[in-house]
Parts: sequence; C-alpha cells; structure tokens
Amino acid sequence: MVETKLSHSSSISLKPSIVKRPITRALLWCGLLVILLIGCWQGLTAYSKFSLSLTDLMSLLMQHNGQASLTAQLLIEIRLPRVLVAIIVGANLAVAGLLMQVMTRNSLASPAVLGINAGAACVVALSSIGLGFTFLTSTFLQAMVGAVLSCALVAGLAGYFSGRPVHPVRLILSGVAINALLVGLTRAALITTDEQAYGVLYWLAGSIANTRWESIPMLAIISLLTLCYGWWLSPKLNVLVLGDEVASSLGINLRALQWSCGALITILTAVSVAVAGPIAFVGLIVPHVAKRLLKQVSNMAYEQLLPLSMLLGSILMVWADVLSRAVAYPAETPVGLLTALIGTPVFIALACRRRLDS
Repeated sequence: MVETKLSHSSSISLKPSIVKRPITRALLWCGLLVILLIGCWQGLTAYSKFSLSLTDLMSLLMQHNGQASLTAQLLIEIRLPRVLVAIIVGANLAVAGLLMQVMTRNSLASPAVLGINAGAACVVALSSIGLGFTFLTSTFLQAMVGAVLSCALVAGLAGYFSGRPVHPVRLILSGVAINALLVGLTRAALITTDEQAYGVLYWLAGSIANTRWESIPMLAIISLLTLCYGWWLSPKLNVLVLGDEVASSLGINLRALQWSCGALITILTAVSVAVAGPIAFVGLIVPHVAKRLLKQVSNMAYEQLLPLSMLLGSILMVWADVLSRAVAYPAETPVGLLTALIGTPVFIALACRRRLDS
C-alpha cells in the first residue's frame, strides 16, 4: 500500500517536468528568434544619418517600376546585405568553434587555434597588396587556399600525416605556433607597404561595413551546404564525446570523422573570413552559452546543440554590428573589435573556471 502511494506520488511529480521540458524548449527558441528579429530591425534602421524605417523597405519591394526613395535604396543595397552577412557569418563561426571544441576535446579551442583565421587572412592580405597569390582573383579562393595551407601546416607539425593518433594538446600547440607565424608574416608584409596598409588593416580588424550583394550568393550557398553536412554528422559527434575507444567500438571511423570536422571548420572559417575578415571569439564563447542553455531545457545532443549555436552566433554578430555603429557614431568601429571586447572577459572567466575545476 505504501509502495503504491509512493509510486503514485512520484508519477504525479514527474508529470510537470515532462510537460515543462518541451514548453521551456519552445519558449527558449521563440525568445531567441525574437531577439534575432529585433537585432535585424535595429541593424536595418538604427544609427543612420537618414531616417530609416521598415516601411521604406516594404515600399521598394512593392514597387514594380524600380523607382524608390533614397532611404529605401539605402536599406536594400547597404543595410540588408550587411544584416544577412552578419547572420550567416555568425552561424558559420559558432558551428566552426563547436566542431573545434569537439575535435580537440578542449573547451577553450576555437578556429583560431588551428591558425585557420590567420591563414585565410594572410593570403587575402598578401593578395590585396600584390605580394603573392595574385593569380587568385576571387577573395573566396584566396581565403580557402590560406585556410587549407595553414590547416595542413598544423596537421603536419602535429604529426597527423604519420598515421599515428594525434594528442589534442599537441594539435593545439602546433596551431598556436602556426598562428603566431602567420600573424607575424601578415604584419611584416603590411609594414613594407604602408601606403596600402590602411584598408587591409581595417579589414583585418573584422568588418562587414562594405558588404554588398555580390558576395552573398557564394557565401550563402557554401555555408548552407556545409552547415547541413555538419548537422548530418551530429549523431556521430554524440558518440565522439564518449572517447576514442568507445567511438571505435561503436563503429565510428575516427580518422574519417576528424578529417570531416577539419574540412567543415576550414570551409566555414574561410568563407567567413573572405567576407568579414578574421573575427575573433565568436567560435569560442557561443558554444559555451549554447551548452548552458541546452542543459536547462533538453539533453545535450548535438542535433540540438548545433542549430542552437547557429542561432546564438547569428544573434551575437547582428547585435555586435549594431553596437559597432553605436560606439562612436557617426564613425564606425570594426565589428571584430566588439566581439573581442565581449569575448576577452568571457575567455578569462572560462580559463579561470577551468583551472579551479582542475
């Protein structure tokens, strides 16, 4: 009789949590989408010398004669592609950081650890000032070549091509060394051509101010295909976090999965750097925030963690772009400086917490 009462009471106590979990998850997604939409609205209309509103954008979209007000043309030609690039680049960098942390099993890892940011930025900067890779006419190709070369250098230095298992710490140390080398090479090249260096320096700080529609189709197509493939790999990532031995016993090809993750990180980072420059800390802090939020509403499955990281990365980039115009209005601050100002204290807090936990 007592056992019946206990089981009855426990079943009653579990029902609210079972019902609450999907509701909380839906509220989380809806709340984040609202924050993103508000950020897009501010990105389109806020901090302009002209009085901009969404009605101007709608008036241009509804007109068929091609004639529209100046404010409507500013919205459609300058502000709208800028917001779209912020959404895509934020999602790319967040997913790249998440995959990087899974692959290296290091919560402080990001695409910059493998020197991918520095490699892509180095080749683009050298091509811009005419010191190399000028045969690559597309910025996307320049960034991709730089990212692949830096990733290959890191993998070779870490001993990945030897066929033996590579320790994550060795991979990270190799990435730090190659990153320092590429950053030094970029700075040395800019010093020798100071008359052309200002525009490249502004781009190296991370900026989407000069984004135009021409760069969006390639960015969107490559990003969409790569992100879909990353989501398709997410069930294997759930097994990978259990350890190499467990993953191998369950039939996971660790080497193929590591190559796939490395390719995804390289592509997502390269296309983002090609458009917006090397933007730091998005890939570092977003996965941590996503994991904390997901723990409150659901299980830690990468099928949910990956799209949540995409959404949070887009939110961070959109709002960082808005703040970049607000800091020194009417002048404009590179968005990479805003993400660095946000990410640096978060990185210090994460490092201190990890040291205390260890």
